[in-house]
Amino acid sequence: MNCSEYLVDFLIKHGVTDVFGYAGGYIVPFMDALYKRKDEIKTHVCYNEQGCALAADGYARTSGKIGVYFTTSGPGAVNAFGGLADAWFDGIPIMGICGNVPTNEMKGFSGIRQNGFQEMNIVAMTKNITKYSVTANSSDNFEDIIERAYNMALLGRKGGVCIDFPLNIQQADIISR
Repeated sequence: MNCSEYLVDFLIKHGVTDVFGYAGGYIVPFMDALYKRKDEIKTHVCYNEQGCALAADGYARTSGKIGVYFTTSGPGAVNAFGGLADAWFDGIPIMGICGNVPTNEMKGFSGIRQNGFQEMNIVAMTKNITKYSVTANSSDNFEDIIERAYNMALLGRKGGVCIDFPLNIQQADIISR
């Protein structure tokens, strides 16, 4: 099982039946994992990333469940910030899953603007409008990241969380505990 498949399995086990998303190159492994489980979790394709996040927000408001959306890297992830901010202000539990460049293409602390195609530091950009924002840098701690993100969205005053999901981590094998 890879991290994308693990995340889809986690969502299904936690009662998530619907996700909202917009396709892009750096989120394809996660989309493939959703497709493999299409009989258990429904993917709603939106016209743009903003619509995905707002649809997840609306879904959470009306269903009482966590709303989940996905985007691709860079501007795709940024386009969804309005939904994350809305969830932050109104205490609505949503989980944003944002594809990103592989970890070996991330600029790190080099000081350059970007290294990978449409690479952006989504965690830094969302830290003030989410309860938890994290880059999954390894499959070793992926289970803990997902569990924490899910719980943070739902515990106490609810709100949005953001998982920055690099391409190579989406594809990385995970040994579930």
